[in-house]
Amino acid sequence: MSERPAAARAGLCAGCTHASVQRNARGSEFWRCRRADEDASLRQYPPLPVRTCHAFEAGKPQQIRAS
Repeated sequence: MSERPAAARAGLCAGCTHASVQRNARGSEFWRCRRADEDASLRQYPPLPVRTCHAFEAGKPQQIRAS
């Protein structure tokens, strides 16, 4: 995994309330857009970093830890 901060790796997703990030036991991150469940114009797993997004809403992403 890259040592760059999350904001640099994920772009807008790192500060979006619609994002969820899942980290597995090996340290990999998977960024998912939960808004894509309702908006077909969005990708569930967008290519990172996201630089522009019409659905962006400032907030903290949901953190999901692998068990």
